[in-house]
Amino acid sequence: MTTDDPIEDLLLRERAALRRADFPLLNALAEEKERMVAELAAHPVTDPATLARLRALAERNAELIEAVRRGVDAAMATLRRARQPAEPLSTYDQSGQTSKIGATQGSLTRRA
Repeated sequence: MTTDDPIEDLLLRERAALRRADFPLLNALAEEKERMVAELAAHPVTDPATLARLRALAERNAELIEAVRRGVDAAMATLRRARQPAEPLSTYDQSGQTSKIGATQGSLTRRA
């Protein structure tokens, strides 16, 4: 997956890490990316074809980053819901009085 262009190589490695959800590698790549941005500021790429290729790779990675963020948010929401006790079900008994079925105060309910 390596190329002659270190920026393109970094973007390709970042994409692979995003697809594998390799968060430790993504953290290391973020540090490397910061260094490359500083280097790019000092020595900008001027070739239009190279700029277009790098922009396309960066935009594709940005879409993957957003998808990963949404996935992590969804997983966290699922875990929060799973940790909450289930609401008891309200029904009526034979005399018309409200009766609760299910979890009582202080009981623990597990949901998958």
